[in-house]
Amino acid sequence: MGKSPKGPKLKRRHHTVPRLLLRRFADGEQIIRVPLGGGERRSVGIADVTVRRDFYSILDQEGQLDDTVEDLLAELEDKAAKIIRRVINGEWPLPIDERAVLAEWIAAQHARIPAARARNNEIADHLGKALIAVGGKPEIRKRLEENAAEPVPDEKVEALWEELTDFEGYYVEMSVNDHMAAMGESMKTAYEVFMARSWGLIKFERRALLIPDHPVTLVREENMPRLLGVGIGNAAAILIPIDRRAAIIMASPGHDDFVVRTHTKLAKELNQRFACNARRELFHHPDDTPLQGIELPPVRDREMQVSQPPQRYLMPDGPSDDFKSAMSDVPDPPPDAMSPRFAKG
Repeated sequence: MGKSPKGPKLKRRHHTVPRLLLRRFADGEQIIRVPLGGGERRSVGIADVTVRRDFYSILDQEGQLDDTVEDLLAELEDKAAKIIRRVINGEWPLPIDERAVLAEWIAAQHARIPAARARNNEIADHLGKALIAVGGKPEIRKRLEENAAEPVPDEKVEALWEELTDFEGYYVEMSVNDHMAAMGESMKTAYEVFMARSWGLIKFERRALLIPDHPVTLVREENMPRLLGVGIGNAAAILIPIDRRAAIIMASPGHDDFVVRTHTKLAKELNQRFACNARRELFHHPDDTPLQGIELPPVRDREMQVSQPPQRYLMPDGPSDDFKSAMSDVPDPPPDAMSPRFAKG
């Protein structure tokens, strides 16, 4: 699967927001970059924004970089670009085959973003450290003795316990290959959810939109408690800008696709939502002023808020018998239990 040394040159500079989308907000190849947290707003080339080196490259069986994922994303973008052009030129609603391509492309935008990778790393870091805390020294001894020819000294167990429970001293990250596998699973799930929802086209004649560095924006239900997270399954709506004057909204399932009546207030509301979904920067066309009246958020460095740090679970001597009993007494689900599904519309 890896590229041969004599084959095509590896693509190393990967856009986390595809150029086909950035071009829709650019004047030729130039776009206005607006950094969050202050900094100069200036015109930059779209070839040089949202770029990360080897972001989608995996390691093949020989340990060599493989840019197959980047190639697959590029193929999908080429297909989506043609459909987006047709939407901007007046085609709506989309026939099912074109809708499916665009749904897959939007699913990729939802799964390929740096925030998804950061979230996976934060989960891996928290769970890994929590397992160390709960397992205690007995679990460390067990792991050390799995490959040891003789009993492990207490001093070695103590030293490793001290090192591993210095939770602020290290950070656990998933491998890039694991991230790419997770991205594939996320795309599959997102595609199914997106296809089940009703789609609306929002198209402005004069008002302009901005685009954040994380384009797929989730709208929270008004009555949802703030302590609950919002995802593609429980979002009241899902938004993505596809052009400086157009966006797609995915509403509840079970209705025909529709066109949204536009007005100035709606443009401002969309731009505020898009701005709040940015992590580090957002962009707009050099001739547009979509930031008027928009409050920019601070840089977002975390994707998760965890109420209990791993230190809270520390059990140096391992879990007690009562703890083990409580955990083992969790009832099994009924044999006919089914996970909830979106109704196909």
